Amino acid sequence: MTDGWMGMIRRAARLALVAALLALPACGDDAAPETKAGRTESADHAGEPANGEAEHAGEDEHAEQGRVTLTEAAYRTAGIQVEPVVAEGVAAAGSGLQVPGQVEFEPERVAVVSPRAAGRIERLVVVEGDRVRAGQTVALISSREFLTAQNDLVQAVRRARVLAGTRDAAGADALADAARRRLRLLGVGDGALGRIASTGEIGALMPVPAPFSGSIVEARALAGQAVEAGTPLFTIADLSSVDVAAEVPERSMPLLRIGQRATITLAAYPALRFEGRVERLRDQLDPATRTVRAIIHVPNPERALRPGMFAGVTLDAPAEAALRTDAATLLVIPETALVTEGEARYVFVEVAPRTFERRAVEVEALSAPGSTVPAVGRVAVRAGLTAGERIAVSGAFTLKSEMGKAGFEHGH
Repeated sequence: MTDGWMGMIRRAARLALVAALLALPACGDDAAPETKAGRTESADHAGEPANGEAEHAGEDEHAEQGRVTLTEAAYRTAGIQVEPVVAEGVAAAGSGLQVPGQVEFEPERVAVVSPRAAGRIERLVVVEGDRVRAGQTVALISSREFLTAQNDLVQAVRRARVLAGTRDAAGADALADAARRRLRLLGVGDGALGRIASTGEIGALMPVPAPFSGSIVEARALAGQAVEAGTPLFTIADLSSVDVAAEVPERSMPLLRIGQRATITLAAYPALRFEGRVERLRDQLDPATRTVRAIIHVPNPERALRPGMFAGVTLDAPAEAALRTDAATLLVIPETALVTEGEARYVFVEVAPRTFERRAVEVEALSAPGSTVPAVGRVAVRAGLTAGERIAVSGAFTLKSEMGKAGFEHGH
């Protein structure tokens, strides 16, 4: 009985094992379609990245083309301004030779005022900064020589009157004329001579007159001071015209010529422009600065130009870019359109609304050779652009930043 039950249990176990073994292939078949389906689905999408990956791939390609597109809000916020590239005539494009200068007195219009006889200064009539007329008295001198010359004139005139009509009249007249000449040499005018001769009155003090109309730019003496003939009392200058000495580099000397037009600007009056011409060129080159001085004569009726002022000088001369081309025109763009990256220079060209393409360009200064002041604001384009293309002249660095951010995101 026991053996019978044990046998039945063994047979049941064997049947269960067989059933389990038979069930295994069926499970594998059920799983296989899923696995195959999974592989098939993966195969179908193997060449297609996920949505996010596709977008980044498209943006990477966009960045490689060197283009950037802004939203309307970003475009307005960046303050981007676009202008067309324009070809200008070589003469109009050139900025001339720009060099520093300094205002100076015109040598013919400056003089030292001094007495013509020894004496003592009794009174100084003017002070530094005063404007005077030609012949106006600027100082009064107590002088023995002046008194003697006046007495001699009075005596000579009286003698000539007494001897009039006699054989000694000619000699008496000659003595009177000599006395007048002596007083003229002391600075006495014809009016004062006539008064002394007619009235016999002698002035106690010798007047020192201004040689021409101008300004007292320096006072050199004090009242009560003993002076000799020729002792400087004042320096007077006529500032109705002045000289501007321009420091021209040695390499630019071939561009200089007498009569060359020049435009003068001052930091004190940036809105004013003064016109002049090169009057002379100094023969000596400054060994320290390697410059030669071009002296420009400039009318100064309003007296805005004052000796000692620093000035900017633009001499009419071909631009550096113009010297290297035979073309009649040059492409000129604002410096604000340029973006620098190492040695490279590029601009952003508008290719669609709010879409810009980065374009490498070759540019050159407009200043004439040797200009120590750059041609502010504009450069000549040698390659990379054509007339009529529209470029960003304001906000270029914003576009550069946006392009850089896109590249950074793609790199990660």
